[in-house]
Amino acid sequence: MKPTAFFMRRLFLPLGLVLLVAQNIFAGSEGEVTATQLLAVTQHGELIKETKNQFRTDVEQPKNVSMFSLTNATFWTADMDIDSDGRETPLCNKQRDPDFQNELSCGTDIAADETPFFVIPIGKPANLKKRGIEIGQVAAIIYRNQVCYAVFLDECGVKNVIGEASIATARLLNIDADPKTGGTDGPVTYIVFTGASGRITDPKDYGNHAKAVEIGVQRAKELLAHYPAK
Repeated sequence: MKPTAFFMRRLFLPLGLVLLVAQNIFAGSEGEVTATQLLAVTQHGELIKETKNQFRTDVEQPKNVSMFSLTNATFWTADMDIDSDGRETPLCNKQRDPDFQNELSCGTDIAADETPFFVIPIGKPANLKKRGIEIGQVAAIIYRNQVCYAVFLDECGVKNVIGEASIATARLLNIDADPKTGGTDGPVTYIVFTGASGRITDPKDYGNHAKAVEIGVQRAKELLAHYPAK
């Protein structure tokens, strides 16, 4: 999570909009499960008490984000800051992002402008293993009536800061993908499908977005079936 993202996002909004138009080549929802359907399911979420107001969207912000549980899923609603870490590319490097790091927690050769992935903070209170979440887990990410699927491939070193995803994820959701000035204050909802069936288990497939979509859509349908609309 970039500590300056909250302020930079506001100072350079016009530039961010220009970059959004230039870079947004994939935007639109993925799969047949809609944002409206998935958000309706989140109404059944149960607060994970140990996470109540334990996360913040940026280091300057108050703790007001919690995690909630569903059957075989965990979700939260936050913002989205932009992660450019991973393999160096013309868009992902120290010149474009002073906070750039050429590695991800997943330990594989992934570029943030090519692979849709998202970030979860390390340690407590997230307690990922306790929730059936490991590197490779697939999530449905929802913003402004759009849905995309992304893989959990990086961890935030600040344990109580949440709401971050790769350049490629932002593009899918029509969000300004500039790592210094982009992102959005949201709301962005992250629904992580827990357990082995919601995970890409082979690191060689972490960059296989079609596989992430396949897993995500199947698990999204299962979630809808468990919480049928009234």
